Amino acid sequence: MIYYNKKLVMPFICIVFVLHNIDVDAQASLVQRTIDKIESYKNFSYQSINKTKEYYTNDTITEQNNAVFAKVPDDKNSGYLFNIETINENNKVTYTDLYNGQNLIHIIPRDSTYSIQKFNEFNKGTLLSSLNWIKSRLEKTTSEIIKTPDTTINGVDSYHLIATISDTIINKERNYTFAHLFIDKLSGMPDCIIVQARYSTFGDGISTYYSETRYFDYKVNQDNIDITSMNFPQGFRPLKEQPRQQSALLSPGTVAPDFTLYTPDGKKMTLTQMKGKVVMLDFFFIGCGNCMESLKSLNDLHEKYKNQSVAMSSMTFRDSKKSTTWFKKNYNITYPIYIDAADVVKSYNVEEFPTFYFIDKEGKIANAIIGYDDHFEQKASSIMDNLLNK
Repeated sequence: MIYYNKKLVMPFICIVFVLHNIDVDAQASLVQRTIDKIESYKNFSYQSINKTKEYYTNDTITEQNNAVFAKVPDDKNSGYLFNIETINENNKVTYTDLYNGQNLIHIIPRDSTYSIQKFNEFNKGTLLSSLNWIKSRLEKTTSEIIKTPDTTINGVDSYHLIATISDTIINKERNYTFAHLFIDKLSGMPDCIIVQARYSTFGDGISTYYSETRYFDYKVNQDNIDITSMNFPQGFRPLKEQPRQQSALLSPGTVAPDFTLYTPDGKKMTLTQMKGKVVMLDFFFIGCGNCMESLKSLNDLHEKYKNQSVAMSSMTFRDSKKSTTWFKKNYNITYPIYIDAADVVKSYNVEEFPTFYFIDKEGKIANAIIGYDDHFEQKASSIMDNLLNK
């Protein structure tokens, strides 16, 4: 048996707790100094390059931004007017976000249109809002501090801070989100922000996310900042959004339109060859929230009916062979997925995702469900059981 002196242990625990708090305070203080430095300028600009690896496809998307901020101390939303251009790989502006002190304006040069958006939805993406977001996480008493030495990133000697956004166990899998902040030791300006996440909440697979934003070419207190460029653009018209109305789905008793589709590896499927079976068609696309929620239920249904006269098929109208192949493997999807289904989507009047059609043994529409909820699996089982018993 090991004995210990309580009088010695308690002070040691207190010392560890104090050191932990000092570390938290030091990191939060460093972020605050960076924020104060930026906010001391009457204006500032920078360029940034963001590389994001998406949760569901493993594809990497790259965007470049040119951002200009002009200080307006009385503004309650941001404290700044700004103009942020997003540039594609061909060095063309795909869209611009402006804030003129009253409106957040989203501009699409391609068709010379603009729309007014809610400010708080966009503000999460600005440099200052990202810094404040990280600082707020470091200030939480529950935040776990990960010791990191100073490092070099993109050839720049930098401080390296890590904020724990979340870190927990779900279904015996570790789920987490960490934000890494790198600050140039010489200039005191942000070099890079990296967000890493891992989730096990969809289907039977693991979703990972990686976003890296590199900041460079800072300029401050410039005399040639034109705040008129942060207002409604001349020659642009407001985007008129027509109210969407769901077209009527195919009625029960209608002969289901035939089609020919292929899996990413080239396996052919026609609806005609499924005649004599109960068919469930799942219209989805990768990354659609409710589509992702449905993955486990669809796998469970496929397992339940795999030895019965049932054919389950998912079809996507927009996802590539590469993305669909990775998606199916990563989420352990057991039922077939077919690609290039735009014509089928149109012929079945599908406008919302996911949409599920149930076809009887004679090839006629029997039922349909739009969307996914907690009762989907029960409803789908009931429909297919009834069709099998006819």
